[in-house]
Amino acid sequence: MLSLALPSTGGNPAATSARSQGGVQLHPVVLASILDSHLRRPADHDRVLGTLLGPRSSAQVTEAFSVPYAVRAKGQVTIDVEHHRAMVDLHLKQNPKLVVLGWFATHPQLNSFSALIHNFYAAEALPTGAPAVHLALDPESLHFETYTAQPLLGGSDGGLAFTPVPHSVLVAPHERPSLDLLSSRLSSLSNLVPAPPVEPTTGEDLQVPTTPLEALYALLRQVTAMLDQVLDYVKQVASGQREGDDKVARALLETVGSVPQVTPAPVEKEAGEEESSSRAAEGESSSATAAGAAANPIADFEEEFNAHLADVLMVSYLANVIKTQAELSSRLNLLV
Repeated sequence: MLSLALPSTGGNPAATSARSQGGVQLHPVVLASILDSHLRRPADHDRVLGTLLGPRSSAQVTEAFSVPYAVRAKGQVTIDVEHHRAMVDLHLKQNPKLVVLGWFATHPQLNSFSALIHNFYAAEALPTGAPAVHLALDPESLHFETYTAQPLLGGSDGGLAFTPVPHSVLVAPHERPSLDLLSSRLSSLSNLVPAPPVEPTTGEDLQVPTTPLEALYALLRQVTAMLDQVLDYVKQVASGQREGDDKVARALLETVGSVPQVTPAPVEKEAGEEESSSRAAEGESSSATAAGAAANPIADFEEEFNAHLADVLMVSYLANVIKTQAELSSRLNLLV
């Protein structure tokens, strides 16, 4: 346990670096983990404190965990350093590239203990060569701010001046659909606040998918709506109703060029010279139908898509079977 006391006439110098920080990027999982820790906080605590972790080479916060603390009399706060070190070691076993970047608190305002806690985390983040970051999250409005701190009066009195720094939420493109799905029915931390209305992408009401096929269908509807917007934009530019943008045109050209082209499969001719005229007519009719189907790119795309979907369903089925067998095997081993 580490006890931090407010300085009277002197104190420990601040360990934060005076080098400015360009900005902080946070992963959505970090914010979700902080909110979960706030919901599970002790009844006598109005906030939770914790550690922020991220790669050494960037100011990206990718992990976070809460740290137990206690506020005592005479301006003292006690932090469970053993818990902090144990959790850091546990995260390093999973990802050795993680380092301590700073700390968080689920309270929008700074208080007299913020400087004390920040001094501790500044010493923990000292090997990174960058100032420690403080994340202040308001659990009611979900608004958050990020700060760095510099010592006042040369660091002789232990005081710190917190300066806001730019921040952004880092969402990978392949994670955006999942995040949109989770936030489509997101309410506040309690059921007292109603969920925000969701604007449907089409005329039908937007429903939360419950199966992988429904999720795929919802994504395809979104893609269709986006394609309609692009087509409307192209038509307006082509007709002169709207002034075109070179950057948008270049992006559309690159996107269209990256889409694989479906070429129709060659049609094999059927030999029906030795058959009767009626059978020859039937053969020509069936050949024409097959040729029309093969020459239709939409039919070819649907066939390839259905084949790929069948493969995905088969892999999912086999994965569930293997998972069930593994669970049964582990339970049987416990009985033996």
